[in-house]
Amino acid sequence: MNLFHSPLRLLLSSSLCLSAMAAPAHWDAVLLTELGLYHFDPQTVSDKGAIKTIQTLLDYKTAQETSEGQKYRSSQTEIQLNCKSRSARIMHTTYYLGAMGSGKEVFKEGSVREWLDVVKGTPIDRIAHRVC
Repeated sequence: MNLFHSPLRLLLSSSLCLSAMAAPAHWDAVLLTELGLYHFDPQTVSDKGAIKTIQTLLDYKTAQETSEGQKYRSSQTEIQLNCKSRSARIMHTTYYLGAMGSGKEVFKEGSVREWLDVVKGTPIDRIAHRVC
């Protein structure tokens, strides 16, 4: 039997592709604020010396709205954290219709922001204590 043209080959290649896909995020709760519950994914922390790249998620208590009137319930943000200087900057943010990054992608911002000092007691401060 020629495996290169069989349904078995298709099944094997499909399962290999599925296993190669990124695992779903494992969100750890960080801090509950008036705005909502902040999370981060400790399994996806990228380390380049003092600079850590982290994925955060904000699950809003109530639906938010873009300037165009589109509603969203959560946002996922990639943040770079400089452990040495205790500063952070946003790399990009994606807003989702559903809670916990679910549902349709509503809006995406991709502009890199300036480095800002990490303020004590904030969600990013709590994350910094865990990853730095």
